[in-house]
Amino acid sequence: MYRDIAHAVYRRGEESMGNYQMPGWGWAFIFLDILVFMPLVLTVNYSLQHVFPTLAIVEDPSPPAYEPVSLNEDDQSIAEENAPLADEAARGSSQSRLITSSVRSTYRTLTAISGWRSLFRGLACYMALTFATLFVYGILSSTFIPSLIAAPFSALALVQLYTAWTHIVISAPSSKSFWQRLPPFKKAFHATALPVVMYFFSAELSSFVPKTLAYAMSMNIPNPKQPGVIPEGDKNDIWKGVIVLLVSLVLHIFLVIPTQVILTRVQASLLPDEDDTIVPFDRSFQGQVEPAIVGGKGFITVKGAWQSFSRASWVRLVKLYVKIFAAGLALGLLWVAVLVPEMVLILSHSKKVE
Repeated sequence: MYRDIAHAVYRRGEESMGNYQMPGWGWAFIFLDILVFMPLVLTVNYSLQHVFPTLAIVEDPSPPAYEPVSLNEDDQSIAEENAPLADEAARGSSQSRLITSSVRSTYRTLTAISGWRSLFRGLACYMALTFATLFVYGILSSTFIPSLIAAPFSALALVQLYTAWTHIVISAPSSKSFWQRLPPFKKAFHATALPVVMYFFSAELSSFVPKTLAYAMSMNIPNPKQPGVIPEGDKNDIWKGVIVLLVSLVLHIFLVIPTQVILTRVQASLLPDEDDTIVPFDRSFQGQVEPAIVGGKGFITVKGAWQSFSRASWVRLVKLYVKIFAAGLALGLLWVAVLVPEMVLILSHSKKVE
């Protein structure tokens, strides 16, 4: 809904420039803005919103006292020889500071492995699954299947890609391409089908319910069929907007995030034994996972994924999401503080075209 509003504002601004010619140096500002803000947007929207939470969800808060294999000795790692790596946090007692206990600690761990590129680990796989999801979703939605059903079904068809992305994010660098790390479809589907449906249905529901509520309260919101039209608002839209925002937050906190935790932990339980993780990781999930070689399922169940995620881990994850929200808000304010004066300056030097 808020994306529709932003799009409508953009179209209104675009139309207002229709009879004006922008000065040549205005394009330099646009190019500079893209050059500066693109990495920041990518860092916040990808690294902070996807990579960091995934690591926090799988990190074991009580790692055993053992001497793990250093990632620095991995032939596939491109970290410096003396760089501190995440697996060192698993040494010693459970009182050691968790890697994902802070954004700074997580950032240092990632950049120590392969520099700034580690912040975007799995990006190629993420782009592939995004385009594949849009393609499958487009086919399903064209047959008039509701988004609440089309989204989960699209994800079910691509469970290998989603699982491979999680594995790439949590494991040490590998020479294998992401398509070489795809788990067998049957195994991935058997393990993640239920949590995939739970998560993607919840994500769609968290968007569908607030939008439906806004229409039910006769809130003045943009019509998707008229993207260039901004409806006239009134004072009642303020409290209506607050209610819609609160409902959206409640659904994300109590529905989307819990199902994301379950899905991510189930996916992580399918990580091959030969892949080392960059954060302490309990492959047995407190003894709830029995290897397939001894007759077990070889992956954690939905119930086990939920029960094995401790209260302390929930607190750590919620704090992380608060920081991510703050980072996104700060970036938005910075964007406004820079672009608004630029637009005023460009408009004041634009010439009217007859």
